[in-house]
Amino acid sequence: MKKIVQQPILFFIALSLSIGTAFAQLPTNFRIIPERANPGQNIEIVYDATGTVLNNKKNVTAVVYAYRNYKWYASDLSLKGTSNVWKALYEVPTDCGIIAVKFKADTLIDNNKDQGYFTMFLDKDRAGVMAKGAYAGWGLARSPKYGMDIPGYIKFEGVNDSATYHWLNQEISFNQSAKSILVYPYALATKATFKNDAGPRLQRVLNYLKRPDASEEDLLNARRILLRILQDKTTADSVDKVMLQRFPKGGLARLNAFKAMPIGSDMDLLLQTNRKFITDFPEQSANEEFARENRISYPTIYQNIIVLGAYADKDYADLDKYIDKIPFSSLPTLYYKIVEIPFSRKEVSEKKLLPVSEKLIKRIELLRTTRPDEYAYLSPSEWVKYVNESIAKRILPVHAHLLNTAGRYKEALIYANQSKSLLGYTSATLNAELANALSHLGDKTSLKILLEKSVFENQSSPEMLAMLKDTYIKKTGNEKGYDQYLNSLKNNAGGLKMTEEIKKEMFSKPMVDFAMEDLNGKTVKLQDLKGKTVVFDFWATWCVPCKASFPGMKLAVDKYAKDPNVVFYFVDTEERSADYKAEVTKYIKDNKYNFNVLFDNKAKDAKATGEVFERICRAFNISGIPQKIIVDTNGNARFITVGFKGSATELADEISTMVDVVKTSK
Repeated sequence: MKKIVQQPILFFIALSLSIGTAFAQLPTNFRIIPERANPGQNIEIVYDATGTVLNNKKNVTAVVYAYRNYKWYASDLSLKGTSNVWKALYEVPTDCGIIAVKFKADTLIDNNKDQGYFTMFLDKDRAGVMAKGAYAGWGLARSPKYGMDIPGYIKFEGVNDSATYHWLNQEISFNQSAKSILVYPYALATKATFKNDAGPRLQRVLNYLKRPDASEEDLLNARRILLRILQDKTTADSVDKVMLQRFPKGGLARLNAFKAMPIGSDMDLLLQTNRKFITDFPEQSANEEFARENRISYPTIYQNIIVLGAYADKDYADLDKYIDKIPFSSLPTLYYKIVEIPFSRKEVSEKKLLPVSEKLIKRIELLRTTRPDEYAYLSPSEWVKYVNESIAKRILPVHAHLLNTAGRYKEALIYANQSKSLLGYTSATLNAELANALSHLGDKTSLKILLEKSVFENQSSPEMLAMLKDTYIKKTGNEKGYDQYLNSLKNNAGGLKMTEEIKKEMFSKPMVDFAMEDLNGKTVKLQDLKGKTVVFDFWATWCVPCKASFPGMKLAVDKYAKDPNVVFYFVDTEERSADYKAEVTKYIKDNKYNFNVLFDNKAKDAKATGEVFERICRAFNISGIPQKIIVDTNGNARFITVGFKGSATELADEISTMVDVVKTSK
């Protein structure tokens, strides 16, 4: 009887110390009223910005993170301030044990110098006990290595493992329902705290998890502890046998079936096996934690089915079937695979791609208004911002283009403006779609502003420059003075900065010797080009960014068209098809490019062309196309630039700057 009487006294002492410690953590510039509140109660949050990064800032707002049922949920909080003191009323959720607060003004954030502003709540039904989740939230929020903290809230190494163990032990002691949820981080903390002496404690945990009436979740946790913490594969195998017998369609069977799925390039087989896996092991019956840990990604499987179906079956029936299951995290990748890639490669007509794009955009817009649970750590305003930023640069401009092509200019303008609100005039691709829509809608004022701003940002296309010139001529009656007008719009500071940055990349190394044929069958050798500044552009018919850069390269070619000492050669390389020369000739002719084209040689026993380019790659330690090399009059390579950033005018200026620097250097 003596031991029984003493035990609750010891618990009370430890608990009293815990409560005191928890409430003592409040910094002096942050408090709640009442100081010791319960879940479901209205409280006042008071923040004094004096001495913080938000000192004397206006329009201070906050994000409150509520730990509810062992998960963090963020919400926005409006504050009212007087003389640097900001206040707000907040209703504590009934299932919340602890909150954390982040204060913001513009781009500045105060999170108590990466220590966080926290406050725990008392259980309203149990005197002297913290509310459900309070202990766990306080421990895990400050233990980032356990992976159950608030993403992006505080950044530090965390409290020691013994502290984490203490708080998790408190939580499980007073809230038995937390056992299954917290058992793995508790086991990790136990091992880290007691090290070699952790065995008996972990064995008690395993005995509980392996009890006769254990749930599948408990057995999966037992397996996880055995394999990852104790590294006891023999006992883990015995648990596996029990699980396979008791849960033949459970998590372990799911993992085995997932591992057995084939990989390779047989699209029909891959499509068939992905569909069968979904049928045999539907997502709704999966253990989310186990699936994530073992990389069983249902969004990826749905995506595989949709993409493979689009390519193998040449339709989008699977998109209609699974689109409501696709989470936001997978939508940008899915959009890239079934809209952007076929659009850029012209594999599918724009008319057929538009309804596909619309379905994906509609899904994105729906999720933007209803924050998914996986992003609960973002407040509603942060979530909307995250979505908008995720789709602004690539997805919205493509969708606007498809709408423009369909003649739906008003809708195109709406989506393009959504992107513009974040990107401004810094994307040539977006600017082109805005210009197209505004031109067809007859909004001359907005179009003129767009064209001029695009020139300033050096993010224009040849078509936009033509629009600008046409606007100028209509206003003045002729093109006299147009060049001066165009130059006056440019960002001279930006041009000077580009020149300085380019000069830093200059080097000198002999260009690899070569002999290649042009479109007419004439052989061109490196030695024939001495005395000239030469721009080589290595490209291929299958390379989307290579061909996307050609309008900008044409601007550069046209600029030096009357300069006999500057020549451009577009070297077609890495081609596999038998009729690639005819394809190249047709492409150049159809697009009216005034380019000198050279055909790379095919090395002995090679399947593709690329003999010259391969030697260049080895000599200059480069790879991939598009690749541009500027060579001086002595046959030395002086600049190498790879890729295409998307702006024709920016590329033309970059190449022109390199050419001019090479011409004036010794």
